[in-house]
Amino acid sequence: MIRINLSKLSQRSSTPALSNNNASFWSFLRTASSGVVVSQDTAMRHTTVYSCYNVLAEGVASFPLHLMRRKHQNGKVVTKKATEHLLYNTLRLSPWDGISTFNMIYSLMLNLVSRGEAYLQILYNNAGEVVGLYPLLSDNMRKIISPDGKLEYVYTSNAYNKDFFLTSTDVVRIIGTTLDGVNGISPISLNANSIGLSIAMEEFGSNFFKNGANATGAFSTPDELSDEAYARLKKDLTKNYTGLKQSGKPMLLEGGLKFERISIPNNDAQFLESRKYQRSEIAAIFRVPLHMINDLEKSSFNNMEQQSTDFVMHTLRPWVLRIEQAISIALFGKDSEYYVKFNMSSLLRGDTKTRYEAYGTGIRDGWLTRNEARESEDLNPIDGLDDPILPLNMTNQKGDED
Repeated sequence: MIRINLSKLSQRSSTPALSNNNASFWSFLRTASSGVVVSQDTAMRHTTVYSCYNVLAEGVASFPLHLMRRKHQNGKVVTKKATEHLLYNTLRLSPWDGISTFNMIYSLMLNLVSRGEAYLQILYNNAGEVVGLYPLLSDNMRKIISPDGKLEYVYTSNAYNKDFFLTSTDVVRIIGTTLDGVNGISPISLNANSIGLSIAMEEFGSNFFKNGANATGAFSTPDELSDEAYARLKKDLTKNYTGLKQSGKPMLLEGGLKFERISIPNNDAQFLESRKYQRSEIAAIFRVPLHMINDLEKSSFNNMEQQSTDFVMHTLRPWVLRIEQAISIALFGKDSEYYVKFNMSSLLRGDTKTRYEAYGTGIRDGWLTRNEARESEDLNPIDGLDDPILPLNMTNQKGDED
């Protein structure tokens, strides 16, 4: 982090510091042990890394985002959706003109899981009221320390071709892996060697089919080839036997030439097994189940549902909590009755039979009303179904004492 002169401060605005989607400032460049240069760009182009990014980003973005209100009512704490708040539909549907909530969270998650940090700009109207959020590129953000010791930001906007100064009240900042609570750590930079090895194997496989002769081996002859014969042989091999499209063609040799295969086929060298292992290792970095990146070798219909539930609880839930807390504190403060919350029940409620059985248990035990169960299924409420019910043979402890 650096210190700068904060004499020129930008005013709060409803205009976001737009960034050019074609601009990328990769935060690191590292040569892995395999010799492959690993950057945010090369990592994202790798199939397994890209798949993990999408699984995580789409998973969190799929959860509906609600503005909630927790208040005391008749001596009880009541939590309800804050549908009366001006930001309710803004956060639920579109945080800024032209951007859906899904795309905002998706963009936020891509920055978070790849860079270790993600940012949203808080947009204000002339009255100082929050009117929306806008996703920012993590690569374009610089953290600074103001003269009074506060954390501030400078954002480089290629669309406007200038830097924007943003205070802590202008930014929602979410951090992933961190050692000090301030600086996020990119999982790509931490695991560059593993990802670099997988990229190297992918490139090796591509080059094998692109450049390798289909009849790879050594040519031998009892006689010495003339320069003309050597040039003709080399040209013939390149033209007729190199590349995937030339696969299966018989080789014509002249001048007593003999061909002896000396290469080891990819399968015999356990090339495919090694690629599978690297895919599994990268999935482990992001804690993504293999069946979610289209590796079904060790999955079955019996265990995939449980794996999916574990994925929501142990992989997505920590990301969700980070985002919920960061947005809630930035928009409403630590002591406000308002807060944001993702509805994760949609990916946890299982199949129809399992859901209905769970609803029945909750209704019979009295902790779930019938209208609450209907709301979970996106059904309209029915009059008279808002009160909890209990079996006739059950009562509370206070009633027993009376």
